[in-house]
Amino acid sequence: MLNQRQLEILLELCEAPGTYRTAAFFAREQGVGIRTIQSDMRAIRKELEGEERVAYRSMAARGSRIEIRDPEGAAAFKQELYQRLGNVGAGERGGRIGQILLLLLDRSRPMTYEDLEEAVFVSRTTLLGDLRRVGEVLGEYHLELLRGSHKIAIDGGETDIRRCIGGEDLLFTNAVPDRVRPLEPIKDALVETFVAFRHNVSEVDLNNLILYVQVALYRLEGGHPIGPGDLGPLGDLSPEREIATAVSRRITEAFGTAIPEAETDHLALYLKGQGDPAASAISPEVDDLVLDGLREIRAAFGIDLTDDVDLRIALALHCSQLLVRLRYDMQMESHIVGHIRQNFPQGFDLATYFASFLQTRTGKKVRDEEIAFIAIHMYKGLSDLQANTGTRKILVISSLRRSENVLIRQTLYKWFPDQIGELFFLPPSLMDESYLDRYDTFLTTEKGRYHDMGLAFYISPFPGPQDYLNIKLVLDGFESIEDILRIFHPDLFEVFHQDVERDGILDLLCGKAGQRYGLEGLREAVGQREALGSTFFGNGIAAPHPISAVSSDTFIAVGISPRPVEWDRDGDRVQIVLLVCVGKNNPKAFQIWNYLSKLFAGRTFAARLLTEPSYERFLRLLKEAIAEET
Repeated sequence: MLNQRQLEILLELCEAPGTYRTAAFFAREQGVGIRTIQSDMRAIRKELEGEERVAYRSMAARGSRIEIRDPEGAAAFKQELYQRLGNVGAGERGGRIGQILLLLLDRSRPMTYEDLEEAVFVSRTTLLGDLRRVGEVLGEYHLELLRGSHKIAIDGGETDIRRCIGGEDLLFTNAVPDRVRPLEPIKDALVETFVAFRHNVSEVDLNNLILYVQVALYRLEGGHPIGPGDLGPLGDLSPEREIATAVSRRITEAFGTAIPEAETDHLALYLKGQGDPAASAISPEVDDLVLDGLREIRAAFGIDLTDDVDLRIALALHCSQLLVRLRYDMQMESHIVGHIRQNFPQGFDLATYFASFLQTRTGKKVRDEEIAFIAIHMYKGLSDLQANTGTRKILVISSLRRSENVLIRQTLYKWFPDQIGELFFLPPSLMDESYLDRYDTFLTTEKGRYHDMGLAFYISPFPGPQDYLNIKLVLDGFESIEDILRIFHPDLFEVFHQDVERDGILDLLCGKAGQRYGLEGLREAVGQREALGSTFFGNGIAAPHPISAVSSDTFIAVGISPRPVEWDRDGDRVQIVLLVCVGKNNPKAFQIWNYLSKLFAGRTFAARLLTEPSYERFLRLLKEAIAEET
């Protein structure tokens, strides 16, 4: 189990494969001693034993490096590391304190000090300091840290141990991934059972029940079941006992894990009280906060992540500790914010918006280091959302007469003959909630209520090429490089031959785009986003964009300045400006950020383009950059 610092070191090595980095380099960067880094390197070497996608190499006097064995697999490995870093970044207890807690809680026998020092790569002095904090945490759950002259152990009941694991978020941040069961099958088992028994449950109670079952499975499969002696008086458990039995049966079917009777009884007790507040990892207040933040994102971007249970739980657990750090001005530090910004630009943008929402609620500004960890969770949520594809049932909300709709109907069937399973037209006056579950794609011929509320995507009564591009993005996302190139129009490509400042670039690009697409308020929306934080993404490239979607059109305007332009308060200098506008209510169009990340991370793209800053050369270099990664 690598801690946050070790993951950051490994990721930096992965970002520059083949490049040696010395222990002294990382010691300066991380602000720790050489011996600590040497221990970290031993942990990384051990972590990569048996890893087939990358290999760890070291050489005296030169340092350590990562060797790529499988390029495609190495990219996936790096993404996995970023996601692990996002989990470990949940807070102090997700670092070494959390590691020590879980190591001791997992054991039935005492652990020697030497074994614990080796497991977490610290000295005896550092360990003794950590154990004081561990003892404080355990006391919150009626557990006791037993310390002898040579060995150490945790004493307490199984139910209190589980409360500690859940309350301290130890599985999300520290557990061995192979032993942690995924949340989605657990959610399905609970929801299907509750529906069958007509058992009402709130969203926050459901999320806490999901975590409850996940912890129970972790302990059961680790050889730590609840015994009859761990249960108090049972009393009358009907009908909760019947519901708990059905849940246990479904969990066994899903994972093959036998559920003892005492475990079922304990679940029934939990259901009887509809959750024990003392054992709940997610409070109703934090759950509401996360849900409100995701609703704000839905309203601004047309990206609906409110039903993603994995994302909501991950954000709730992260925010539970983030709110404490904000209150006491103890925000985290990280050395790889730039890497996360470049590799997860779309996730970083949603995280920036989410952090702005938190600021309005708390009055505290969230630093980029915290935003970076939120970005990884957002990226995963976006990836899961974009993966949901299939035959489409399309509802067009239109006040046009039936004869007028025939053009739209025939055009859509001509454009997408293999993707439309059902196409139905409905007047706005007849639209109600019953249609929401019957159709998966909603279009509208008017920019009215259903367009503004984020339900329906606009289509012109007389569909043209731009409508085709917009709707194709709704249905398929980007299927080819040519699909990507289409969103760069020659009328929105500008080379500034005279000195110009940031605001001048934004004024011109927004003005041209507004004129071409008939947009109002674009410049103001871009300015509002700039006020939240820098849109500089590295290597001479900035990607300004409106704070929320301003139209159904997806396009990118390009500005090039041969002279570097100071872009933000940090003094970052920019020569390529990409004004990115993603269509309203079109989550798949958000995939464009995945492709732009290749430009942000590319060290030579800007330099090559500036030797001949033309529209044709821009498209050629863009095509090459994307083709190298696809």
